[in-house]
Amino acid sequence: MKPLDLIKELTSKTKVIHCPFCGHTQTESKWALSTLCKSCCRYIGLASRREADHRIASPSSLVKTRVVVCPYCSHSQKIYAEAISVGCPHCGAYLYVENLYVKGKIKRKLSTLGDIQFGVGSEYSGPPVQGRKIKIRGIIQASVKALEEVEFYSQCSVKGVVFAPRVTVNRFASVQAREIISGQLVIKGIVQSEKVIAKDFLKIESFGRLITKKMLTNRLVAEPFSHLEAEFKTYSCLSRETQKNFVELGEERLLEI
Repeated sequence: MKPLDLIKELTSKTKVIHCPFCGHTQTESKWALSTLCKSCCRYIGLASRREADHRIASPSSLVKTRVVVCPYCSHSQKIYAEAISVGCPHCGAYLYVENLYVKGKIKRKLSTLGDIQFGVGSEYSGPPVQGRKIKIRGIIQASVKALEEVEFYSQCSVKGVVFAPRVTVNRFASVQAREIISGQLVIKGIVQSEKVIAKDFLKIESFGRLITKKMLTNRLVAEPFSHLEAEFKTYSCLSRETQKNFVELGEERLLEI
């Protein structure tokens, strides 16, 4: 793609906004209905109420929306899938929500409330990666934190800690990570890690493989033909109610602690 074509493609998806309060200019998605000025932090409405209602009511626009949750006040709102940034209507915070695709080598900070995809052969080194859903197909020399889920594909490695409510290692994926901390961990491929913590459950599907020095979980399910090498301990919940922990192989209970 020629530089001129690339500029045309970018400008077709964005628009320049001029703050009516301080005159600051910034780039936003052309589908954005509102934003916050990055200079004076004031709220800027970009569409009339009639136009906004028309867009939201349109069946085609409903397919291209997503929900973001403000990390400051936990307020959720529906935004357009192509939105770059929005303002929280509840607390007024500026939220960066762009979906990112990483290819090649990159060192800049990657932190968004949108999704992040690391392409095949990509390499990242820098501050911890933060996103809503993170899909990894490369090498990350940093920690990874997802608000919802981290998914591993093909051959990849993470030098730091992987933290997410749900972590999935897909079939044919080979993962090396220092630590994996999650609520739910599903392994369909191969995982090598120094420490694995799965608060709710850890499931190793058939032909899945987990090799770790320390494993901490409340429930372990290992399907037939799966492989596990670990020092196993149960997860200690900080609550007064004591629940029984058990290890399963397929649907058959083997051990009750």
